[in-house]
Amino acid sequence: IAILAAITRNCGYQTKILDALALKLSINQTVEEILKINHTYLGITSTTISIYNAAEVAKNIKEKNKNIIIILGGPHLTAVPEETMQRFPEFDVGVIGEAEETILELLDHLDINMPIDFVRGLIIKDGGYLKLTERRPFINDLDTLPFPAWDLLPDLLKYYQPAADSLHRSPATLLITSRGCPGQCIFCDRSVFGNKVRGYSADYVIRMIKHLQENYQIKDLFIEDDNFLVLKDRLKEICRRIIENKIDITFSVMGRVNMIDEEMLAALKKAGCWQINYGLESGSQKILSLLNKNILLSQSLKALELTRKAGIKTKGLFIMGNFGETKETIKETLKFIKKAPMDDFHITCFTPLPGAASWNTAAKYGYFDPDWKKVSMFAADNFVPLGFTKEELEKYYRKAWRTFYLKPRIIWYYVKKLKDRKIRAKIIRGGISFLKFNLKR
Repeated sequence: IAILAAITRNCGYQTKILDALALKLSINQTVEEILKINHTYLGITSTTISIYNAAEVAKNIKEKNKNIIIILGGPHLTAVPEETMQRFPEFDVGVIGEAEETILELLDHLDINMPIDFVRGLIIKDGGYLKLTERRPFINDLDTLPFPAWDLLPDLLKYYQPAADSLHRSPATLLITSRGCPGQCIFCDRSVFGNKVRGYSADYVIRMIKHLQENYQIKDLFIEDDNFLVLKDRLKEICRRIIENKIDITFSVMGRVNMIDEEMLAALKKAGCWQINYGLESGSQKILSLLNKNILLSQSLKALELTRKAGIKTKGLFIMGNFGETKETIKETLKFIKKAPMDDFHITCFTPLPGAASWNTAAKYGYFDPDWKKVSMFAADNFVPLGFTKEELEKYYRKAWRTFYLKPRIIWYYVKKLKDRKIRAKIIRGGISFLKFNLKR
C-alpha cells in the first residue's frame, strides 16, 4: 500500500493512506474518515480474513457517496476475482496481482473517462457481466519502484514494530526486499507474486536501510521476505555492504532450512543478523511430505544446529492440524518442539486459503468449511483433520505453545530480554496474552 501511495503521489494524485487496522478504527469510524477526505477514488486492499470488513466499508461508502469509485486489490481478489466481485457488487473494479503499474494506468484512464477494457490486470463490470483483462506480467526490476511512502503511514515507530518475539532493539520496523517464493507448499497462496523470486538490488536495499535510519532512527529490522535466503549472491552482497559501510543495524530474516550454509551464516552474523525464522511446519516427515514442503527433518535439525553454532538465534514456524494429521504425528511434533535447538517459536492452525492448493482438496482430508468468514490462522475454524474434533485440536494447539514457552531455558531467555526497557512493555504484553490464551477453556 505504501509503495502504491508513493507511485500515485509521485504522478500528481493527491494521496492519503488510512490504516484502519493500525488505528483500531471501527467500520463506522473508517467510513467517516474516508468521507472526510472526500477523494475521487478509494483503493482497498484485503486478505480473505478481512474481505467482509472491506466489503462493509465499501457498502457504507456507496450508500453515502455513490460517486466515489472503489477499487479492490490484494491477495484475496487475486485468488478468486470473479467470485469476489459477484458476491460484493459494491466494489467497482478489481486490480489483480502486482498493482504498481496497473493502478497508475487505471487512474489515468478513469480520470479522462477512457474505457478501461484494455488496461491489463483488472476485473471489470461489462454490461452486467464480469470481464478479466489480460494478466499483467510481473515486475522484473523492482529497483524501478519508489521507496514506500512511509511518511503517509500513521507513525511508523508506534504502529509498525515487529512482535515481541521478533524484536531485538528499538526503534524497529519491518521491511520487504523481495517478492515470490520457489516453494510448492500446499498451504500457501502464491497468486500475487508467483514462484519466481525477484529482489531489490543490494544497492537499493542499502539505500532503504539508510533512509529508515536517517528519517526514523531505525536500529533493528524484521525482513519479512518469504525467503530471504534464496538469492544467495544478493544476500552476501547486502551483508558485505552493511559491513563495509559500518551500518549500525541488526536484523532477522525468514528462510528455508535446505537453503542455508555456513558461508551464508558467517556473512549474516557479521552483518548484524540476530535471528533466522525457519518454516519447519511439523516434526513428522509424513506431514512434511503431505504439505509438499520438500524438506527432511534431518535438514531442519542441521540448519538449526548450524545457525546456533554461527551465533544466530533461531525461530521455528509450525502448523498444526495439517492434512493427514493424527495424534501420533502431533506427538512427533511436540517431541521435536521440545528437543530441537530453537530459541523461539510460533505455531498456527492449518488453514486452507483461496488460491492455495489445499483449498480444492481439503474436503478429502477432513471437515472443511469454505465460508470465507471461517478463515483464521489461530483457530481450527475452517478445517479439522479426520479423527479430531475442533476442541481436541485446539487443546493440542495450546499444548504446543506451552511445550515450548514453559521450558526453563526459554523463560530465562525472555527474562533477560526484559533488561531492555525499550522493548520491556511489549514483552510483558506478549506474556500476558500467552497466559490468557492458555487459560482459556
